[in-house]
Amino acid sequence: MTTILRRFQAGSVAAVLFFALSASLHAQGVNVPPRFVIDYPNASTIPRASFDLNLRNFANGGMVAGATIGMTDRFMLGVTFGGENVLGEAGINWHPFAGASARFRLVSETYTMPAVAIGFNSQGFGPYIERDKRFQKKSNGFYAVVSKNYEFFDHLSVHIGVNYSLEAREVDDDLNLFTGLDIGLSHELSILGEYDFALNDNAGGVESVGDGKGYLNAGIRYNIKDAVYFEFYFLDLLVNFPNAAGSQRAMKLTYFEFF
Repeated sequence: MTTILRRFQAGSVAAVLFFALSASLHAQGVNVPPRFVIDYPNASTIPRASFDLNLRNFANGGMVAGATIGMTDRFMLGVTFGGENVLGEAGINWHPFAGASARFRLVSETYTMPAVAIGFNSQGFGPYIERDKRFQKKSNGFYAVVSKNYEFFDHLSVHIGVNYSLEAREVDDDLNLFTGLDIGLSHELSILGEYDFALNDNAGGVESVGDGKGYLNAGIRYNIKDAVYFEFYFLDLLVNFPNAAGSQRAMKLTYFEFF
């Protein structure tokens, strides 16, 4: 079993390296904005007949892989799947279901008007707590988000949204608020910031994971040829998880391409 796990880990590392190498060799050089700040969405969508592949880790050797397809220039669909201990020696705890997502851009951004999008995303992060029927970090669920770009350095993008998660609703079913921004220091490098008010995870009790501080996340994004995005995150800087030893670190790799 140990040999099998080691081979699986080696294969996972090889897959990531192959993923990055393929992206760097075949990137088409199209300027498509990222679709997320960190955990939460912005109002961007990918063009019709395009797709992205992404891979992200979380604590305890967890990994989530996903794919998104642009059905039209305004509408995209996605699927994700992951689990805890994908990397490591312990047995893998796969999430009990695949995540699904959809997003429709209602309004495209103009010089005076922000972009507006609505969507759904059932993929949360961290271990899935079977007893409470929820992820440690709740999924977005249904959401609406407004995004506006400004000319500051390479760009300054501001995002404000509201979401309603379908997880653990009998404990805390409040509407939640989130906000985020990314500052482009250059075309390739951006600084990311995001705050999740966690109003739907602060009711107290054993089913409520949050400690009432909300989730403050920060990170950087490096853009390679407008088709590969490497991101590094510092998550939960306020340590909203009561039993956490401190903030978490995570990485995400996204590859964009046309069919």
